[in-house]
Amino acid sequence: MLQSLHIRNLALVTELDLELTGGFNVITGETGAGKSLIIGAIQLLAGGRATPSLIRNGETHCDVSAQFGLATLQPALKARLEKMLEDAGVAACDEEGLLLRRVISESGSRSFVNGAAVTVSFLRELGELLIDLHGPHDNQSILKNAKQLELLDVYAQSEELLKRCHDEAAHLNECRRNLEDLEREGLQPEQLDLLRHQLKEIRDANLQPGEDEEVLRKYKLSENAKRLLQLANQAAGMLSQGENSLMEQVGSVFRLVREISQHDAEKGEEFDGKLTEIHDALQDLSSEFEEYAMSMDFDTEEIQEIENRLELIQKLKRKYGPALQDVMDTAERIKETIKRIQGRGDMVKQLREDIESAEKALLKTCAELDARRRAAAGPLAEAITEKLKVLGFNKATFTIDIKEAEPGPTGANAVEFMFAPNLGEEMKPLKATASSGETARVMLALKTVLSDADAVPVLVFDEIDANVGGRTAGAVAGELKTVATRHQVFSITHLAQIAAAGDTHFLVEKRTDETRTTATMRRLAPSERVDELIRMMGADADSVPARKHAQELLESYQTGGPRSSVAD
Repeated sequence: MLQSLHIRNLALVTELDLELTGGFNVITGETGAGKSLIIGAIQLLAGGRATPSLIRNGETHCDVSAQFGLATLQPALKARLEKMLEDAGVAACDEEGLLLRRVISESGSRSFVNGAAVTVSFLRELGELLIDLHGPHDNQSILKNAKQLELLDVYAQSEELLKRCHDEAAHLNECRRNLEDLEREGLQPEQLDLLRHQLKEIRDANLQPGEDEEVLRKYKLSENAKRLLQLANQAAGMLSQGENSLMEQVGSVFRLVREISQHDAEKGEEFDGKLTEIHDALQDLSSEFEEYAMSMDFDTEEIQEIENRLELIQKLKRKYGPALQDVMDTAERIKETIKRIQGRGDMVKQLREDIESAEKALLKTCAELDARRRAAAGPLAEAITEKLKVLGFNKATFTIDIKEAEPGPTGANAVEFMFAPNLGEEMKPLKATASSGETARVMLALKTVLSDADAVPVLVFDEIDANVGGRTAGAVAGELKTVATRHQVFSITHLAQIAAAGDTHFLVEKRTDETRTTATMRRLAPSERVDELIRMMGADADSVPARKHAQELLESYQTGGPRSSVAD
C-alpha cells in the first residue's frame, strides 16, 4: 500500500508530507481547491507525463516521492516486482518497502526507484503493477486489452493452462530461432569444398607447436654455413693441429713441469694437475668445434628442404595466422564447422519435426484456454452488469467479446470489454466510453467483482460521483468500501455519502495571502469530518438538522452501516 506521499513545489503545493493508511481514503474540498493535484502527484509516480508547467511559479524544480509497503502484496505480484528490479539493476526493497521519486525541472524530468535512476518507461511499467487511476487519466490499465484478458483468465482460473501455454510458446519460438540460425548458416557446395581444401592444406603441413621458430633458426644457419664451417675448422686447427697449436704448446709446458718435479715434487705435481685440466679442456673444445663444423656441412638438397618448409609455414601464417598457433586453431574451427554443416541436414529435419510437434501442443492448449475463457466470459459479464445496476446503470449492458488471435504465450484470443450505458445504445469497447464518470463507475463494478483476482494494491477513483445522487450515491459508497477491504482506495468526491464511508478523510484547502496561493491537504478528525459533511450537503454550518444528519451518516458507515446490498 501507499504509506507516505511527499510533494515539493508542485503547482499550488509548496510542501506537503502525508502519512497514509490502508482501506478507504476519501479526499474532499471546495471546487478548485487543488484536489486533482494529489491525483496528479500519484500519476507522476506511476510514470505519467511531466512538463515544466507543473513546477510552482518561482521555483526551479518540483519533487514528488512515495513509499510503498509490500507486506500485503500478493506473492505473485511481489515476485514479479522483485524480478523487475533485479533485471533493471535496481537495489532490492528493504523492510521499509519501495521508494519511488520523480524530479521535474525546466530541462526535463528524472525518475528514481530505491535511489537508482531509471527510465520513465520503467517507472510507468512499475506503476501499472502498483496503481490504477480511474477517471480523466491515461493510466487505466483495465482499459487495455491485455489487462482485460488477464482479468478474464483470473476469473476463469486459467493459471495452469496459461503457464503451459507460455512454456509451449517459448519452446516453439526457440525451435524456430534455431532453425533460422541453421538456415542462415547454410553454405553452397563450392563453399563447403573451400573449407575442406583449407583444412587439408593445414593438416598436410603437419605443423608442430613452435616449429616456425626452429625452422627459421636452421634457415639462418644454412645461409651462413660456408663461413661458419671455415671458422669452426680454423678454430679447431688452432687448438690441436700443427706445430704452433695450443695443444702442442701445452705439451711443451708439460716437459718443463716434469723437470720442475725433479727438483720440487710437491709443486710439480700441483702444476701437472692444473695443466692436465687445461689440456683436457682444450681437447674437448677442439672436438666441439669439429662437431660444429660437421653440422654446418649442409648439402644443397637439405638447404632446399629448409627453405621450402619455411616458405610453407610463412604462407600458412599469412592466410590463417598471424601466429602458428592461430593456424592450428583455425584448422580445429574449420573441422567443427564442416562437422556441423555435414550434420545440418539431420538437425534441420529434427527441428522441423520439433516445430510441428510444438505447434500442435500449443494449438491444443490454446483450444483448452479458449474454451475456458468462453465459459467464464458470460458469467463474468452478467456479474458486472448486475453490479452496474447497483451503481445507477439500470439499463446498462456489459459483455465480453472474444475473438481469435495468433497463438502465443497468452493463447489464441483477443478480448474486448464491451459496454452500453443505456437501453438501445450500441455496444462499444469500454475504452471508447466518452464519459469519465461512467468509465470510473464501470471500473468500480469491475473492481468489485474482480477484487479478489486483481492484484494491483492501490486504486484511485476521480469523478466517480459524476451525475450520481440519491440511492446510487449510497450504492457507490458501499461498493468503494467493499473494494477497500482488499485494496487501498483513494476517492476524490463531492458527495457526502461517499465521504462519510471513508475510513480516513483528507481535506484539501486553498489559502491565499497577499502574494501567493497555496494548496494544503490534511487528515480530518471525527469532529471536523462532521463539519465537512455539512458543507458538502450545502447546509448552513449552524444547522442542527444538518449536523444531526451528518453525524448519523458518519456513524452509520463507521459502524459497518450502509453498504452495497450486493457487495458480498
